[in-house]
Amino acid sequence: MSETVLYRPGDCILLIGPAELLQKRQEAVHVAGLRTALFCTAPGDIERIAAGQRALAGSLAEVSGWMGAFSARMESNRGPVDLAPLSCHEDGHFDWVLDFTGGSRKAQTPGYYQLPADDFTAFKQAILEIVRRTRDGYEKPRYFSFEESLCAHSRQGIAGCSACLSVCAAGAISPGKEAVHIEANLCQGCGSCTLVCPTGAVRLLHPDVSERLAELNERLALPTHSTGVWIVRSEIANAAPAGWLALSTDKPASLGLEFWLAALAIGSRRIAIAYGDVPEAAQAALSDQIATAQSLLQGLGFAAAIGRAETPKELTGIPLLPERPQARLFKSDNKLALLNAALAALLGQTDTIEIPLPAGSPLGAVEIDRERCTLCAACLRVCPTGALAHPGATNQLAFTEASCVQCGLCVNVCPEKAVHLKPRLLVSPSARSTPKVIAEAMMFACAVCGKPFATQAMIARSRAMMADHPMFQGERARLMELCMDCRQQAMAGVDVS
Repeated sequence: MSETVLYRPGDCILLIGPAELLQKRQEAVHVAGLRTALFCTAPGDIERIAAGQRALAGSLAEVSGWMGAFSARMESNRGPVDLAPLSCHEDGHFDWVLDFTGGSRKAQTPGYYQLPADDFTAFKQAILEIVRRTRDGYEKPRYFSFEESLCAHSRQGIAGCSACLSVCAAGAISPGKEAVHIEANLCQGCGSCTLVCPTGAVRLLHPDVSERLAELNERLALPTHSTGVWIVRSEIANAAPAGWLALSTDKPASLGLEFWLAALAIGSRRIAIAYGDVPEAAQAALSDQIATAQSLLQGLGFAAAIGRAETPKELTGIPLLPERPQARLFKSDNKLALLNAALAALLGQTDTIEIPLPAGSPLGAVEIDRERCTLCAACLRVCPTGALAHPGATNQLAFTEASCVQCGLCVNVCPEKAVHLKPRLLVSPSARSTPKVIAEAMMFACAVCGKPFATQAMIARSRAMMADHPMFQGERARLMELCMDCRQQAMAGVDVS
């Protein structure tokens, strides 16, 4: 996989705004050797468009894509209509967009410029940049890696986790059949998806979490008497007061629960996070993870030593953990492994059995209603982390809590609605990592050969479902009591009685 994303845009620019302004700006664009298409948005603009121009007037529906591959649509009585006929290219795409409407996009898409109507200097700078990138191309880092097999978004058409879809401000993530799709051309590297991904399927590359943890470990070992770590943007990092070590980053959403807990384990006694200007959805996700962290610490009898602080003054409100032995540095690219290692280091000796956590936490149990469960194993087949498994016998279902990320796939796939999530931390590391049988069923033996082939609950469910089906009446109802081999013979006319 390439470490960079390369754009090779052409020279077709879509200008959006009032016709009078666009026709003025169009002259400068032409002087720069670029080709234009106009979409005019002010009332009465249709009358101001000169004949022979690539121009339309109306209400803009949407612009999607990126540098060198934009598409646009306008509103109409029949629904959105593609603006491809305006393009200078045969396939109808636009290479650049200059938007003078004063709107706001959630994240700046490469090649999309939002410009004030009265700021000619900003317009000129944009044109110069466009000319240069049209000539030379444009390259940016690939900010993430993605391991599709770990993604818990969907399995076998069953919906699961959708956390990253709701936090991506760049609109770079879309649903897929078995996993999400992350468009590298749109990704701006804010790290919000890595914050909320429970399995670690998506990982930020710049910087890597393990690299930041190694950096922090070295700095905590220095004789500076730092008791706290402030995760803060670089421009105010120098304002960190005595006792606080500033870990500067422009991507605070890229460091979440597993990093904070690991930082406490390797020597910090409190953690503060400055959200800065991260998008609203990412702020909500950060707050949720802080709530989970505080519940964990308080459940263990500690102070809530992880919190939000935007200014040095707010740092005083975050309490200290007691002094304790420093754990060794954790080196792992696996998010769940890092989280479990940090928890094991922090838990130590405690009489607490379990700690309740807020809904949506990435830690917890799967509970089975044994009266409803038929042990069909549908939940086992969709589990993305192997937390659910057969422990050696097909009439048993085992659960390993340390592997569970609470994605909900097992809940959504269960035909009997017998599966439930319980957000919590089971404190004992050995109990969390040991498979536990959570459901068991009696097997049903084939009425012909005597081979166990299904659970008794599954056969009872099949009988109930097929009670009125014309294909399973009278003697043919007995087919449900036969294993696959005997059933095939019976349906082929072989006497298996």
